[in-house]
Amino acid sequence: MKINALLSAVCLCGAIICTMSFASCRENGEQVKPDESKAQVTIGTLLEEMVDRDAVARYPELEYRSASFSSYDRNSTSKSHDWFANGDNNWFLRHETISNRQEFVLFDADGPGAVTRWWMTFAGVNGGAGYLRVYIDDEETPALSGTPFQILSGNKVTISPLASSVSQLTPLEQRGHNLFYPIPYNKHCKITYCSYNLNPDGDMHIISDECIYYNIEYRTYARGTVVESYSEKNAAKYTEAARDAARALSQSETAASSSENSLNCTLNPGESFEVGLEGPAAIREIAMKLDAGDMNQALRSTVLEISFDGESTVFIPVGEFFGIGYMPLYTKMWYVDANARNAMTARWVMPFNREATIRIINYGKQQVSLSDAHVSHSSWVFDSRSMYFHAIWKMYPRLDTRKDPVMGKSCEHYDLNFVTLEGKGVYMGDSMSLFDISSGWWGEGDEKIYIDDDTFPSIFGTGTEDYYGYAWCHPNTIVDHPFTSQPSGSGNLSPGYTFNSRHRCLDRIAFSTKLVFDMEIWHWNQSTMDVGVSNYFYMLPGGNVRNERDLSGVIAKTTLSPMEFVDFKEDIMDIEAEYMKLERMTGGNYETQSAFGEHWSNGMQVFWSNAPTGSEMVLSFESPYEGNYKLKMLYAFSWDYGTFDIWFNDTKIETGRDLYDADLHTEWSDYGQMPVVLGKNTIKVKAIRPHQTFSTCFFGLDRVVLEKQ
Repeated sequence: MKINALLSAVCLCGAIICTMSFASCRENGEQVKPDESKAQVTIGTLLEEMVDRDAVARYPELEYRSASFSSYDRNSTSKSHDWFANGDNNWFLRHETISNRQEFVLFDADGPGAVTRWWMTFAGVNGGAGYLRVYIDDEETPALSGTPFQILSGNKVTISPLASSVSQLTPLEQRGHNLFYPIPYNKHCKITYCSYNLNPDGDMHIISDECIYYNIEYRTYARGTVVESYSEKNAAKYTEAARDAARALSQSETAASSSENSLNCTLNPGESFEVGLEGPAAIREIAMKLDAGDMNQALRSTVLEISFDGESTVFIPVGEFFGIGYMPLYTKMWYVDANARNAMTARWVMPFNREATIRIINYGKQQVSLSDAHVSHSSWVFDSRSMYFHAIWKMYPRLDTRKDPVMGKSCEHYDLNFVTLEGKGVYMGDSMSLFDISSGWWGEGDEKIYIDDDTFPSIFGTGTEDYYGYAWCHPNTIVDHPFTSQPSGSGNLSPGYTFNSRHRCLDRIAFSTKLVFDMEIWHWNQSTMDVGVSNYFYMLPGGNVRNERDLSGVIAKTTLSPMEFVDFKEDIMDIEAEYMKLERMTGGNYETQSAFGEHWSNGMQVFWSNAPTGSEMVLSFESPYEGNYKLKMLYAFSWDYGTFDIWFNDTKIETGRDLYDADLHTEWSDYGQMPVVLGKNTIKVKAIRPHQTFSTCFFGLDRVVLEKQ
């Protein structure tokens, strides 16, 4: 990384020593003691900044550089050497002996600066049972100490949502523990972890049954910035300010506005509705209720476009803009919210100098209606730090998890560019909508964020779910927080839809010339996914966004079922059983099973367990063709499987089929010629009897193949 001619400093970035573009406060080898009564940065000012919606729309008056320390695998040293190393736990900067105890250093940075977002999760024996210590300004006594669950998500430091864990439906140690309460420091900050599960084994990586994962993001301010350092005494001064911030974040109210323009309209395919505003002013809120026959498609194909002073900076599907993607879902964040009644609100502040134009465009094939729709705005002093708001979206349809779409070559994993920005601005966050058709976890990949003239990422993460604030890829767990959201996680470990959002507060990233955000695509399985990426950021007028408008993605049909990924051909239809729709079930439990995945095609099978004698399960698929086809079905055999009758449409193809075997395996059964109808076709399975000592039946179906005769 090159040294900025204006400001210079050295800090530790993970385990890599890197040159920063800000200097420490050392002159002639001596530390200049600040006058804290004249502090420019305090816990209080940072809490105020966190909930000041206007502040994010102006380039920071007190310039800073963002970076992080994390437990990313230090074998990732360059793109030509282990760039995708994935052992992202228990990497530390070093260990120190303090008062006869071993403390492992997670974070070590010179000031003036502030910790802005702190995330951790754990696994293994006594995960998270250790002790954290935060040393400020080279003091020997920690300014803050406690267990991770006390500091990050308990009430040791502050209250929710400034300290929180997600999701509440997962075990405590396996949640994402997030602290958004700022920890400022003037001279220096060091954070350590002490656990008797960890024994020194080298300076950086500890092999242990306890697994520790962490991401700590921070700011380094310019030389001369006076910071009031964190201490229990100073924190006590701002107790009420923290309560006010927590209350504001929980309520998510919009700042007062002086004017409101209606966006109510009904749009036929290809039509648009436009509202013009005069400046200088700032948009404070955009809200709407969207109605259409096909709401999924309407959320994708209805687009919000906004231009400020002649620069078009917003072009994004409304569902992505409001934080739910193309599914009508509930979410409540600081900047956006949506409910199950299709009412959506966004509270990004969007300043402009002369004029702004808001357009709603229907790129779909159906009529859509907007009601209770408006744009609220009020006065704004447009100065040299005022920035335009940007929101963009890009679709990656049928993304191959084992083939780089840019390089066009096969690989186990690769970096997908989320966004590349040129100019001066502040990065505010992103969303990721995804439909996965496989059983495996899709989000092993780490974020890598390059700021200005970085040659190595200033921010290098430990996993996609860690970046979005939760942990361990738990499916069907709702994450609902002002700054991080997962309104749907059904596609995390089985075929389905996942939507993740992260909006930044104090951890927003200022850049002077350039920002590049890459996210690893690392899936447990060779699979195919639909991936949509939204980015939210501010830039000074004249900034350049490398990403182009994605009209093809806007008009593409939304994916609602794994069956839509099946490449139906008239001569052969090859269908994974887990892609089929469960039409009905009169008893037992249904799941798309990924356990023992090495036995199954695509790593999954349909698993019907604990089915009582006489109960039935019906699966279906939609065929685009009709005619006579040769039918083959791939069954599972196991030590607890029972006996079944089976029908294809109205034809009984098995009577008393015994699927018991002492060894787990799969076998094909050939049924000869069968009539396939256009549209819905069904496979019905009836439980006849369990195997010997079992009281219920177990059944597994892996795959169905139809060959045209």
